[in-house]
Amino acid sequence: MKKTIIAFTILMIITFTGCLPESQTKEDSRTVNRQQKQYAAKQPIPVFNWSLERHLVVQLYNLRNMNAVTYSVWRSNYGIVEGDCASIGFGIPYDTSITNPLAATSEGEDGYNRSSLTSIEQPEPNGLFSSKNTTSTWVMCAGSGGMIEPVYVESKVTVYPYPVSVDYGNNRVEKSGKASVTLKSTQ
Repeated sequence: MKKTIIAFTILMIITFTGCLPESQTKEDSRTVNRQQKQYAAKQPIPVFNWSLERHLVVQLYNLRNMNAVTYSVWRSNYGIVEGDCASIGFGIPYDTSITNPLAATSEGEDGYNRSSLTSIEQPEPNGLFSSKNTTSTWVMCAGSGGMIEPVYVESKVTVYPYPVSVDYGNNRVEKSGKASVTLKSTQ
């Protein structure tokens, strides 16, 4: 009898302990939803006819798809200039991929994974799957005769749309000419 009471008590403790966090989670969820409804009523999310930031990002994609003359400088993790070159474009993250780096597993005949459906990446407008994992960059240095010399850089890269002069002795980079490409802040 004692063993039965102890077992019943342990079972009740486990049952109620398991239920308390779940009921608290549900209550927290209801509270958050009530708060979000209040915000939606009193501070609705704005709707814009035009977005400056979207406009600039669209222009950046267009600019990145041009043969823009740029200047690249790379620095160590301590901020020391390690190298530079006249370049084409704005650098390509090292592990950018032409094909989708993610794939569903255990696909059925229709191509969907019935056991765990998930979202997979879409390519950027330029058709590439941009890196999210590295700071390494392919810098497209302008070589002689119009050739591009790809340089693999593991340091942080800054790409300027204008010529710069690099003073390695003082670890300084200064603008030394006009920008080859610019963006417009209006429609």
